[in-house]
Amino acid sequence: MTNAVKGEDELVLADGRKFTLVMDFEAFVAAESLYSKPLVTIAVEAATGFMGATRALLYGALRAHHASVTPEEAGAMCLAEYDRVKAALEAADKASYPEPSEDKKPGKADLPRRGSSSGNSGAKRASNPTPSGGRRRAPSA
Repeated sequence: MTNAVKGEDELVLADGRKFTLVMDFEAFVAAESLYSKPLVTIAVEAATGFMGATRALLYGALRAHHASVTPEEAGAMCLAEYDRVKAALEAADKASYPEPSEDKKPGKADLPRRGSSSGNSGAKRASNPTPSGGRRRAPSA
């Protein structure tokens, strides 16, 4: 069951066990800590089949709701049911970055309005300078 508001998705194993995966900042930090590589590298390596990277992502995604699961248990899940784990991780990742709905996408009406005396950049035009003190001077003779 996907919960896009919380960035969650569910992993259901063949034996019926259910786990809620959360791909958030804390999950990414846990994955980086376990795998000792930056998140970008972990994501690329998991996508290309590196089991250690997949295990690190699964372990991180389990932390929010299943903190008692060890890295070794996460690895066993990957080994036993790689396709289910990979699909659930991809769904959880997608849920953590939902697409904006049509009514939430920025449009021209959402842009800041420029004042009537503004130029194209939105900056106000300069005023004519006045002499120091703001008072008119008497004409010189």
